[in-house]
Amino acid sequence: MSVGKRKLAFVSGVSSLVIAAASPVQAQDGDAAAANTANNENVIIVSAEFRETNLQETPLAITALSSDALESRSLGNVADVGRSVPSVTLRMASAGYGKSTQAYIRGIGQSDFNFALEPAVGFYVDDVYHASLFGSVFDLLDLQRVEILRGPQGTLFGKNSIGGAVRLISQKPTNDLEASVQGTYGSYERLDLRGMVNLPLIDDTLALRVSAASKQRDGYVDRVDFACAHPDQAGNVQPTVTSGDCKVGTLGGESVRAGRAALRWTPDAPLEVNLTAEIMRDSSEGAADSLITIRPTAALNTYNANKLVPTYGIPFDTRFATDPYVTYASFRDLSNGRQVPATNTMNSDSFSGEVKLDLSDSMVLRSITAHQRFSGRFTQNADNSPLPLALTDNNVSFRQFTQELRLQGEALDGLLEWTTGAFYFESKAKIGGGVSLPASGANGIVFDQNDQIEGKNKSAFVHVIAHPSDRLSLTAGLRYSDESKSYRFDRTNQPSGTPFFAGGAFTAPEATFDRFDYKLGADYQWTNDLMTYAQYSTGFKGGGINPRPFTPAAAVPFGPETLDAYEIGLKSEFFDRLVRLNLAAYYSDYTNMQLSANGMDNLNNPSIIIANVGSATIQGIEAELTLYPAPGFTIETSGSYTDFKINDLGAADGVSGGPTLDSKAPGTPEWKFSLGAQYTFDIDGFGAITPRFDLYYQSKIFNEYTNNALAVEPGYALANARITYDSPNEDWSLALGITNLFNEFYYVNRFIQAGGHTYTGQPSRPREWSLTLKRDF
Repeated sequence: MSVGKRKLAFVSGVSSLVIAAASPVQAQDGDAAAANTANNENVIIVSAEFRETNLQETPLAITALSSDALESRSLGNVADVGRSVPSVTLRMASAGYGKSTQAYIRGIGQSDFNFALEPAVGFYVDDVYHASLFGSVFDLLDLQRVEILRGPQGTLFGKNSIGGAVRLISQKPTNDLEASVQGTYGSYERLDLRGMVNLPLIDDTLALRVSAASKQRDGYVDRVDFACAHPDQAGNVQPTVTSGDCKVGTLGGESVRAGRAALRWTPDAPLEVNLTAEIMRDSSEGAADSLITIRPTAALNTYNANKLVPTYGIPFDTRFATDPYVTYASFRDLSNGRQVPATNTMNSDSFSGEVKLDLSDSMVLRSITAHQRFSGRFTQNADNSPLPLALTDNNVSFRQFTQELRLQGEALDGLLEWTTGAFYFESKAKIGGGVSLPASGANGIVFDQNDQIEGKNKSAFVHVIAHPSDRLSLTAGLRYSDESKSYRFDRTNQPSGTPFFAGGAFTAPEATFDRFDYKLGADYQWTNDLMTYAQYSTGFKGGGINPRPFTPAAAVPFGPETLDAYEIGLKSEFFDRLVRLNLAAYYSDYTNMQLSANGMDNLNNPSIIIANVGSATIQGIEAELTLYPAPGFTIETSGSYTDFKINDLGAADGVSGGPTLDSKAPGTPEWKFSLGAQYTFDIDGFGAITPRFDLYYQSKIFNEYTNNALAVEPGYALANARITYDSPNEDWSLALGITNLFNEFYYVNRFIQAGGHTYTGQPSRPREWSLTLKRDF
């Protein structure tokens, strides 16, 4: 069957499913209308189209979680949020990629932090775009809600939102005096403190909201001195400790401080100014990392025979693959004396200002200006042993400036809603530190780096919604983007001090492109409680430059990935909003895929190549169901199926060790389900007790495009539980939470290190408990 026929068959089949789901509801038109008027407490408001709308009347596949919902699920950062959202994977990056959130939506994502590459899912904090994976492990500090938009957002959220967008919306200052404090104590000496105060400085004119947080937790992976613990297997390697349990430290510990100040000025009705400053200081220890297995290769066998055994008396082999919660990483290179700390830090400073001006009763102008700085250091001893094989030290910095102008209005007595605007972005980044790979090349590879990356984006967009009738709406959007990226490679061999590249530092050819993105859609409100929609949209993930060349010839640019997506959906509510069912089905053509491969070249040098090769089709279906069976009783469930099929691989077809036509997308389980339930028991004169249980399941997940069996994570299920007591006046609460209730073991991510003989991973956190006390004033 051809791609076009498969597309038609898929959409037709899902259309029948959606119509069948809608049919029994239409007969309830009159009752539903009365019910909607009578019951408003379950309405969810979102702003995914830059205007506040009811979630059930927004023709998008979108999930919104309020701050209360995030807290009740024991979700601590943005990487946790994706568990309960269909077709979405948000996870912490591996140790070699620092403080990054790897985001995948509907089979499209990005894992590598390097600033030469672009994310495939856009992160936005209060409508300010965050342009790098590094620094995207956002703490959920004083949030109003999180919105996750699935599918390309190529017109309104244009830059690198090919897979979708994650929006964090903060609480704004109000004219009410209020404050809160919260403390959490738990496993691994966890101690979290949070506080907020909202101050109305001038009645109805000026308000200030200040929030702060501190997070402290010990590591859960033990660093053990191998020669101390196993002297009979250590050969000539000398221990650094000689007594006790041979433990020299831990990995995975946290130490974070964050603060946010927001000032809201409303001098008169037409004008509103919001100024925000955020700061974070993260001095956490190295990310949890351990050795999964070792696969002997010709290069490793040669290195063992020629270097390791003659010098240290032992080879690098499976003796170092031990308990996943133990690592023998020493963070030093015995071959050259290089020593680095086990660290994973991130410092950020963000400043933004939004000016909203009502030009008339039907026209609003917004200006959003932001400047952000991020820096950090993260290290990895990838062989997880005391032997010299792979040690990396990354000192990175990134700063960006964004300016967006947005004009919104209505025309023809509300029959036409429109949004138009322009967006400007520029960034400068540096990657310093050093790389020590003594097992690579004829004499090993050890160098320091001072690479510099710059990027720019200029775009303009228009988005129009027409209402030809009370029930029918038509949507059209267009965005033009002009983007460029440059990379200067500056690396020095150590300890010789000679240039790493034969001709010295150089600037690679610039990556440039421009394109148009489109959106066309229609939605119909069959009743007050039933809406269906259909849409076609496009998106892209920006091009870049191969960031890890070993010769200047390999430092080549690559182009953007592109997506053409077709989607139909249903938004429905029954029985006085006591049942909410939302469905979405999609079919996407994914072209110019940016595929990368880790391996060794003919000179035994690590070879990491990124190129635009091939195309794929992605199709799937998503469902979200919420039930309110009784007052205080809530059941939430979701599920998704994703089918990813590569159609061709272009120049990569048949390359040894590369992807095949049977390869599946990394970071994307075929099946995903979640279930959450809570019930509030009100006790007269005592308060309320709310137990909650959450269950999350995902099928097996691949971690790279070759689908290497040793880098596959089998399917698993996780469970969290929480019980909360609220005082009669709801001014204080006490909650006991347990995460990973059944102590399920899995790897958050698995990684094949350069050379292909070392497989590492981030082990899951074990079962943990926490006790949280909160007081509102």
